[in-house]
Amino acid sequence: MADSFHRHSTASPQDADAVSSHDGAGPFHVNITNATPQTNLPLRQAFRQPICAPEPKIHDITEKFLKASNALEVGQLVKDDYFTLFESIGAIEILDPKMDSGFLKPGETLEDDYDTSRSLLPEEIIGIMDQLLCYEMAWHTGYPLSQTLFTSVYIDKLLWPEPKTLEQSQFFPNGESAHGPSAQSLLQVLRAYCLALIKGCDYVILKITSRDYFEEEDFCTQTYNRVLFVSTPMDVFLRELDAAVEVMEDTNFEIKDALRSAIISRLKFRQDFLRALDLDHPLEHMSSSWSPVLSGITTIKATHQLGQSVPGAFSTKMQRRLASTVPPRPIVEFDFKDALDLLEHICVDCEEATRFIDLPQDPLEYQSFLWTFASRLPAPLVYSRSYLSTLMFHPEILNTAVSLPLADVKTLVFPASLVLDPINWTLPPPRNPLLPKPPRLQLAMLIDEFVDRSGQPYLDLWVALSQNRCRLRRMLSHVITAWDLLQADASLVDTDLASAASELSITDQILEFSLSTWVYHKKLWMIEKVILLGFEQDIYLPDEFSGMHLFLSLIVTRRRELLTRIQTHHRTRHTQLLRERKLRLANEVAEAAPYLDSLAAEATGTAALSLALARFYMIAAYCGLLPVPKRPFSTESLRYELRMKPFLAVQPPEVPPFEDFKAHTQPYGPYTSPDPGFAADLRNERSELWAEVDGNVKAAKDAFTELKRLGAGAAKSQGVEKAWGKEVQNLLASCVALGVASAGVKDAVRKAGDAGDPKGLDIRAEIPDSGAKKRYAEGWIVVKIVKEA
Repeated sequence: MADSFHRHSTASPQDADAVSSHDGAGPFHVNITNATPQTNLPLRQAFRQPICAPEPKIHDITEKFLKASNALEVGQLVKDDYFTLFESIGAIEILDPKMDSGFLKPGETLEDDYDTSRSLLPEEIIGIMDQLLCYEMAWHTGYPLSQTLFTSVYIDKLLWPEPKTLEQSQFFPNGESAHGPSAQSLLQVLRAYCLALIKGCDYVILKITSRDYFEEEDFCTQTYNRVLFVSTPMDVFLRELDAAVEVMEDTNFEIKDALRSAIISRLKFRQDFLRALDLDHPLEHMSSSWSPVLSGITTIKATHQLGQSVPGAFSTKMQRRLASTVPPRPIVEFDFKDALDLLEHICVDCEEATRFIDLPQDPLEYQSFLWTFASRLPAPLVYSRSYLSTLMFHPEILNTAVSLPLADVKTLVFPASLVLDPINWTLPPPRNPLLPKPPRLQLAMLIDEFVDRSGQPYLDLWVALSQNRCRLRRMLSHVITAWDLLQADASLVDTDLASAASELSITDQILEFSLSTWVYHKKLWMIEKVILLGFEQDIYLPDEFSGMHLFLSLIVTRRRELLTRIQTHHRTRHTQLLRERKLRLANEVAEAAPYLDSLAAEATGTAALSLALARFYMIAAYCGLLPVPKRPFSTESLRYELRMKPFLAVQPPEVPPFEDFKAHTQPYGPYTSPDPGFAADLRNERSELWAEVDGNVKAAKDAFTELKRLGAGAAKSQGVEKAWGKEVQNLLASCVALGVASAGVKDAVRKAGDAGDPKGLDIRAEIPDSGAKKRYAEGWIVVKIVKEA
C-alpha cells in the first residue's frame, strides 16, 4: 500500500510518513512545506503556484494567414481532425456576451431595476405605445418575441408571474401606486393598451398556427412559457380599453388637448385592431373590419411627434427571464415610419383577402384570386396569407353541392356531358352484387373514385398558392409529382369510362382520355409557372436565359396542343347538339367556349413570347452581350440536369435530351466561338434567325391583344379583373420592349458593317433587377440595349 501511495501522491516521502503516523484522534494535518513537486504533473503543479493574470501577448498573423490561404486551391478544405465541434463552440462560449447568457459586465446586475410604478408623462405614454407598435410589426416580419415585445418591462410585468385572473396583471403590487391619482390613471391607460396588445398577439399566433406555415422561416410563434391570456375573451379587453378612454375623456383629468386626443386615438386604434384580429369575427362583417384600422393609422402618424421615448422601459435583460436556450440577443430596432407602412401593408392585404368571400363559387375564380394575391408587391406577410387561407377553407364559403375538382373538370372537358348527368347518381345498385352494374351507375362510381383520388393533389395546389413566392416555386415542384401520379390513375379511369360509354353508345360524345387530359393540362400549367417563378426570383443566370425560355416555349406549346384538341371536340359536340335540337345542352357547350378561347390565346402568346426571347438571348449570347461566369467545377450537361431536375421524373417525358437541347440553343456552335454562318445570318435582317424573333413577337402581341379583348370574365378572373388587366398589359409591354431591344441589336450590327466583329458591337445589355419595378412583368426578363459611352 505504501508503494501504491507513493506512486499516486504528489507529496514527498516525508509527507507519506506524516500521513501514516496519524492515529485518527484529531484533525488530519499534512506538512507539505518541504514537498518537492513532481515535474511530470504540470496541471497539479500549476494549482500550487500563486494565481496571477498572465501578460497578454498579441501576435500579428495577418501575413502568415494570407500566405497560407493563397497557397490553397479553390475548393480545398483544411481541417484538424482533433479540433472537434464541441471544442470550437466551447472556445467562444464562456464569458462571451454573444454566447454566455450569464455573462455580466463589471458593475452590471442580473435583474433590471426599472420601476414600472413610477409616474409617466403623457408624452412618455405616447412614446411607449408607439415603440410597442414598432416591436409588434417587427414581430410580424419574423423576429421572435424575445427580441421585440418581450423586451418591454411593462409587458413582462403583466405576464410574469403568471396571473390567475386579469385583475392580477398589474404594473405594481395590489394595483396601487405610490404616486398621485393622475399618474396612476395614466399607468392604467398604458396597462389597458398593453393588455389588448398581448391579446392581439395571441390571436395572431392562433391564426397562423391554424394554417400551413414554416416556423422561424415565416414566423416565430414561440411564447417562452408566457401565457398570452388565451382563455380570456375579447370582450374583457374591450372593456378595459373603454374604461381607459373614459379616463382620458374625463374633463377633470388635466392634460393638453393634443396629448389627450393622441392617446385616445391609440386606444381606439387598438380596439379596432383587436376586433379585426378576432378569430370569431362574423363572416359578413369581415370586409368592413379593416377600414377603421386603416383610418386610425393616419391619426397615429400625425401625432407621433408628440411622443417622448423612454429607453429604460425596454431591456435585453428581460430575455434572461424567458424559458429560452438562446442567449440574449440585441433588441430589433424598427423605424416608426417603416412600422406604420408595414401595418398598413397588413391591413390592405387582409382587406383584399376579404374579397374572397364575394367571389363566384367557381374553383377557377378561386385559383385566379390565389395566384394574383401571391403575386402582390410588396409580398403579403404570413399573417395576411394565413388570413386568406382561413377564409379559403371556411365551411360557409366552400359549401357547394359539387366538389371543386369536379367543377373544374366539368368546365374544361365535360360541359353538357352525359358523364356528369345528375341522374347517374340516383340509380340504385343491383341487389345481387354479382350482377353487372348499369352503365350510368358505373359512370357515377368512376367519377366519384376519381374525385376522391384528386382531392388531396387539388388541395395541395391551393396550399402551395397560399405560400410566399419563393416557397410557392419549391412546393409546386412537389405538387407536380403528385399530379403526375394522378395522371396515371386518371388514365385507368378513362379506360373504364370509355367502356361504360361504349355500352351506352355515346363514345362520340365524350372526349377521349378526358380526365387525364384535364390532369395533364393542369400539370403543364404548373410546370410553366415554376419556370416563370425561376425567372422572377433570378434563379437562372443570364447565359441560361435562352435555354430556359426555349424549354418554357416547349411546355406551353404542348399545353396549346391539348387546348386545340379540346376546342375541336367542343365544336363538334356543339354542332351535334344543334342538329339534335338539344338547345339547352348546346348552350352549355357554347358557354364554355370563351374560357377555352382565353386559355388558348394566353398559351399562344406565352409560347410565342418565350420562343422570341429564346432566340433573342441566343443572339445576345453569341454577340457577347451576356455575362458568362467561370464554372471550373461543372459541365453543361450537369448544369442542364440540375435545372431540369424537378421535371425529370414526370411522365410523359417533358425534358428533351441534352443533345437536342444543346443543338437548339447553340445551333452555331459554342457561344465563345460561333461558326461563320452566325455572322452572315446576323447581318441579314431577313434571315430565319431574325424572322423567328420578329415573327414570334408579332404573334405574341396578337395573342395577348385577343386575350385582352376576351376579358377577365372569359379567363375566369372576374374577381381580380383590375390585376388581370394590368398583367395582360404588362405582357404586351414586354413584347414591345423585346421589339425595341431587337431593333437596337440590328442597328448596331448595321453600323458595324459587313467587316464588323459580332462580339465587338458598340452596345451593351442591361438586365433589369427583380422587385425594383424595372420589369414590365416580373417573370419576363427583357434586357435593355444601350449604346456604349
